[in-house]
Amino acid sequence: MIADENQVIGGIQQEQNSGNEVRQFVEIRLEKELYGIPIEKTREVAVPVKITAIPGTPPHIMGLMNLHGEILSVVDIKSLLNMKTSVPAETSRVVVIKTREGPVGIYCDEVINIYDIMKKDIEVPLSTLSNETGAYVKGQAQTAHGLMGILDIEGLLLKQEK
Repeated sequence: MIADENQVIGGIQQEQNSGNEVRQFVEIRLEKELYGIPIEKTREVAVPVKITAIPGTPPHIMGLMNLHGEILSVVDIKSLLNMKTSVPAETSRVVVIKTREGPVGIYCDEVINIYDIMKKDIEVPLSTLSNETGAYVKGQAQTAHGLMGILDIEGLLLKQEK
């Protein structure tokens, strides 16, 4: 006897009949482009407070930020994606990402929404992406705001070590 066609397993909703799973993404804006970060990689979204620059760090490291008594490194991922350097604005946010080395803040122009996307609705990334960007975009999905590229955020953050 099946009590319900849908069930939640490990935070991922699965439909027993079709085998499709629903994935959640935090949609962010970098300039005019939309990117999705898997929700399981995010810890929180914060309004950026004072970010203290650190002399001698690579250009993609914006500095350190004190968030609830925890010191976070803040990364400008636009720099890692070969975009213009971030300029603080009223809509700017820091998304705290969970990594193997600990939490890291990523600076973005805006956090738009959280979307539930069926795995079957995630398409392969556009072949027109540059090799640099395409290496970190693992798929794409249509949202209410446009086409969202799904980031391999941990791979992008580890890029700095390569």
